[in-house]
Amino acid sequence: MNIYCQGIFKQMDMAVDSVVKLMNTLSNEDMSIRPTAEKMSIGELLAHMSVLCKADFLIGKGVSEEEIDLFYEEAEPAPNLNAIAEALLHHYDFLKEGIAQLEESELLQQTTAFWGGTHSRYEWLLDTQAHFYHHRGQLHAMLVHVLKREPNVQLFE
Repeated sequence: MNIYCQGIFKQMDMAVDSVVKLMNTLSNEDMSIRPTAEKMSIGELLAHMSVLCKADFLIGKGVSEEEIDLFYEEAEPAPNLNAIAEALLHHYDFLKEGIAQLEESELLQQTTAFWGGTHSRYEWLLDTQAHFYHHRGQLHAMLVHVLKREPNVQLFE
């Protein structure tokens, strides 16, 4: 694997591990809590996070909107913490394996998402990392500010 991608995955490993640890502070009853009307519940946020690594990889590959919609429909985990954690780890492994198989020339190849955004495959990986960190921050804020819990989970090295 490209040395720069290795660095990203070192950071992503910690991010995924910290999300699993944050999830371990929750109960299945917490999943339906919706801190803000018309925004995602805790369970919906976790379900989204559980599939975003593979979804973002597929988007970076240039799949159609119909293909990504089908992926989301088929990949959505059952609304419980165990299923979501399993899906998260599975889709994260998919991302790591997919990136590991790319040659440097493929990492530099520009692809266009169905909405028109164009990046190199490497830039799509950076976007995936930012996307995951964004939602991890939302989850942490929900735990601290809504559930009034201090999860005591390390978020950065």
